[in-house]
Amino acid sequence: MSQAAKTHRMDASPHGLMRLYYRILLSAAGAVFILHGVIGLVTGFGDQYGPVLIGMDAFLILLAVLGHELTAHAQAMSRNPPRGWMLLFVGVYLVLLASETGGLASPFFMLLLVTCVFGALLMSGLAAVLLTAIIGAMHAAAAWLLPDGVLREGIDGVKTAILGGRPMLLEEVTGIAMHSAFLFLGAWIAHRLSSEFRSKVDKLEDHATRDPLTQLPNRRGFMQKMREEITRAERFAWPISVLMIDLDHFKMVNDEHGHAFGDAVLSQAAQVLRDSVGPVDHLARVGGEEFAVAAVAADPQHGAELASRIVRRFRQHPWGDMKPGLAVTCSIGVAALDTSRSNSSPDASLSRMLDEADRALYEVKETGRNGYGIAGQSQTGRETAPSQVH
Repeated sequence: MSQAAKTHRMDASPHGLMRLYYRILLSAAGAVFILHGVIGLVTGFGDQYGPVLIGMDAFLILLAVLGHELTAHAQAMSRNPPRGWMLLFVGVYLVLLASETGGLASPFFMLLLVTCVFGALLMSGLAAVLLTAIIGAMHAAAAWLLPDGVLREGIDGVKTAILGGRPMLLEEVTGIAMHSAFLFLGAWIAHRLSSEFRSKVDKLEDHATRDPLTQLPNRRGFMQKMREEITRAERFAWPISVLMIDLDHFKMVNDEHGHAFGDAVLSQAAQVLRDSVGPVDHLARVGGEEFAVAAVAADPQHGAELASRIVRRFRQHPWGDMKPGLAVTCSIGVAALDTSRSNSSPDASLSRMLDEADRALYEVKETGRNGYGIAGQSQTGRETAPSQVH
């Protein structure tokens, strides 16, 4: 894809959709502003209504520019852009403009439809229905009570319409019903498309963060989850430990029995780990034969106990059921979050933990494998036994 194509590709993120909405609003409002200005010049502004209407068009343009800038600022600050309340405010103002520019025949009805459509794209289903219902009800009420606009009718005209009940022609009733149907239909279609798009995006994200062989999170998914856990751990001052787990001499399994059998061993190893870790801990496959565990609310001592349990589970697992004589062991490095460096960023804390766990794992593999080691502690804190992988 060329650079130009990448530049002009639509941004489907909430920020990108909000910017697109405000661009549409700005373009349409600018066109109507020019049209009203030309008509006003041709007619000489015979009454005071022309300048007021142009002022209302200008205010809509200002709203579009302000909304676009707020959205851009929110993106720069990594925050969510204002959505619901801003769309509702613009929608109510568009109802007023539609009432002043022809009611059911107003060109601003298309912008009302666009507002409901973008609301369905950006908001939850219930919030989108509520937004569409409010805008639709106000548009219908304005068409009934203010057929010539509030600026022409004035407050007295509105009171008379409410108290006296303005009779409506069949064409007006049909027009109101069709407008309401268009608003809800447009919002419904947009919501369906948005739901399908989000479903596909969720599936792609799951594929991007999940290992297809073991169905565990992959390294990317593990890193994302660890950043979240470290942020919470530093905020609430609770401990967290990370275990780096490597299957001993796994290359020998692939060389002697083939990669298909090696994949079966990896799947079995993943199951052993699932059975060993706690329900709130995070387990992932982060490399070929390398796994990782984030033990939540676990200090180094608890991390060491978990590592010891995993080593024992691997030793006791009936690997011989897969192939007589097979024995698979693992080596583990354990590191804990350093709460004394709470001013560090989650990425820096995560990188430091992984480096320390990797060094502890390397020391275990250098001194016999089939055991565990804790970062910053002496080798006597490790449990070892002869390594056996066939």
